[in-house]
Amino acid sequence: MAVADASVWINLAATGCADRILGFYGATVEITQTALSELERGRLKGRQAADEVAALLHLGLTRVVDLDPQDEELFLSLVAGDAAQTLDDGEATTLVHAQRAGTTAFIDERKATSLAAVRFPGLMVASTVDLLFAPAVRGGLGEVGLGDAVYGALVDAKMRVATHHAAEVIACVGHARAEGCTSLPASVRSALKAV
Repeated sequence: MAVADASVWINLAATGCADRILGFYGATVEITQTALSELERGRLKGRQAADEVAALLHLGLTRVVDLDPQDEELFLSLVAGDAAQTLDDGEATTLVHAQRAGTTAFIDERKATSLAAVRFPGLMVASTVDLLFAPAVRGGLGEVGLGDAVYGALVDAKMRVATHHAAEVIACVGHARAEGCTSLPASVRSALKAV
């Protein structure tokens, strides 16, 4: 079991094969009600991730979870206060639920992962790239399918890629396609152009 923030669901929707990815992953990846509400608000801006997640819910490939009432104080400590030390509601509920459930939190935002390392040192925090490159997903999609899925997330959802994943992502999508991916770190894009 794992729980994923809204940005991860947006990335998965952009792969064009979220159902297959979740099927190959083999464990249920949940979404908090708060993160689902964020996706629903995206419909007003023409975003399709909420529709994709609705289909995944219908297929039983994910489920919606709510925070335990006992976690309200912890949640509030993550969303109230100095902006440098707080998260948006979806990120906060994802981390708090993962902490309560003792499971992995899939979250891409740098600030959220940094804050999680301080506030929840024992919590396993992973990214969309980690999910996509999980051995079962990689094996199930095959290298070509994985490359297309990752490229879709990079181009259509502007998936964030941590610098330590950049070389593997570039190898996966290919040098030529990677050059046009503006969500790759700037230093990585500069190095690609120099080659």
